[in-house]
Amino acid sequence: MLLEVIENACDTFFVTDPDGIILYVNPAFEGLTGYKRGDVLGRKPSFLKSGEHGADFYRGMWDTIKSGRRWNGRIVNKRADGSVYTEEVRICPIPGPDGKPKYFLALRHDIARETQLEEQLNQSQKMESLGLLAGQISHDFNNLLTVIIGSMELITEDLKPGSVSGKLSSEILRSSKEAAGMIKQLMVFARRQDSHPVVCSLNDPLREMKVLFDGLLGRNVSVLYGLDETLRPVKIEPEHFKQAVMNLAVNAKDAMGGSGAISIKTFNSDPAALPPGLPPGDYSVFEIADTGPGIPPDVLPRIFEPFFTTKPKGKGTGLGLSTVYGIVSQDRGRIYASNKEGGGAVFTVYFPSAVSA
Repeated sequence: MLLEVIENACDTFFVTDPDGIILYVNPAFEGLTGYKRGDVLGRKPSFLKSGEHGADFYRGMWDTIKSGRRWNGRIVNKRADGSVYTEEVRICPIPGPDGKPKYFLALRHDIARETQLEEQLNQSQKMESLGLLAGQISHDFNNLLTVIIGSMELITEDLKPGSVSGKLSSEILRSSKEAAGMIKQLMVFARRQDSHPVVCSLNDPLREMKVLFDGLLGRNVSVLYGLDETLRPVKIEPEHFKQAVMNLAVNAKDAMGGSGAISIKTFNSDPAALPPGLPPGDYSVFEIADTGPGIPPDVLPRIFEPFFTTKPKGKGTGLGLSTVYGIVSQDRGRIYASNKEGGGAVFTVYFPSAVSA
């Protein structure tokens, strides 16, 4: 009965002798690592090493279990296909008649989902902190800029348009208004903008934007629509949503170098396929994908941070995607960035269905 339980367990079990030679692995081990049972029996588990841990790590583990004590910890291992995964591992020495370890039983639990949730929580807390900071800073700067712009408008009126003073004051006024525009985007990220949400379908504002895309994106970018006519209604601010879509479309155009294809889709969420960390419920989903090179893995965690940009100096402020993040968050939505197979970036937005809100 015990063997039957182990053979059908979701977690990985394997047994070694005192020298570390593998004597048994269960089917879960095969499923997780990609190694067949016949390929690993008689071998030491060193073939699983990922290179993430040094010799001292393994030496300490073996010293612990050979002394008859249990060892608990996290190990980053490598599958047969070369991909890595993280396990929560417990190794129990099983003593023989002489009291010395006769076998080592290793129970391993894949914590990929737990690790992903931890990372998402940390990122969410980081973005929340950035939002609070950005909100306070933008509020104070907006008050200062209001005084500067108002004063410069009065000064400019009293100066000759063609004079040196007139030109300088006009430049100061232009720069101040540009700064005010950036502050406004920061306030969007910090969710400090007026919002008047209404119940509607995401398809409605997207259809209204079709004509705008032609002028905004140019002839070298094609936009492919796939709108679900059964899409559940949501409660959003339509104009803010349009701004978010525009920012995502322009970002996609820039990522593709000015030419390529952008696909825009809407669909109802599948309860069995919600992203980790997203509360259960019904969602209407908006997705925009491009045919560009995709997002580098080191950039993905920071993609929505204000002022973070991969564009050359002078080519962007780094507020476009943070503005999108703020708009989506204000309407109780979640946005995710990823790469699709074959190349290209995908931004997926989940809005709670109005009927289940």
